[in-house]
Amino acid sequence: MRSRTSTVRRGAVVSGCLLVLLLPAACTLAPGGEPVLTEPSASPAPARAGTPEEEAVLAAYTGMWDAVVTASHEGTGGSDALERHAVGGALALMTEALQGAVTAGADVSGEPVLAPEALVESSDRAQVTDCLDDTSWGFASQPAVGVGPRLVEARLIHDGLAWRVSDLRIWEPGTC
Repeated sequence: MRSRTSTVRRGAVVSGCLLVLLLPAACTLAPGGEPVLTEPSASPAPARAGTPEEEAVLAAYTGMWDAVVTASHEGTGGSDALERHAVGGALALMTEALQGAVTAGADVSGEPVLAPEALVESSDRAQVTDCLDDTSWGFASQPAVGVGPRLVEARLIHDGLAWRVSDLRIWEPGTC
């Protein structure tokens, strides 16, 4: 049985990872569902886009962000659209962050600016490297914190039907 303190702390970390994006390191979920803070890798994986598969990977990644932004503006803790584009740790991270913002009564406005690039590794694995500018997206009552866009590293899987974001790391401002 998980303690209330552990659950509250976990929810606070996860909600900070997504909407406020104020944490000094990347946010991800460990296999047990606990948030983990990690340091950025020395260099992002090579990225490119252009093939039909890479375009499908990018559509899944941007679809996930579109669903998150819409849910953040509506004040909902998730959406069917998010579940169509994300699974596993990425879905858990985004859902818990959205639910944390709802619990906190956050008034979220604006949108992030994405610059994703895709690399298809195999028929069922891909990665996206992004340079996310979130300075115009966040809590309406709080000014943006940090300087510069953030590195985002996403892993995607193809489940036989569609590409879906399975893992997601969001780094501190100025990392790309």
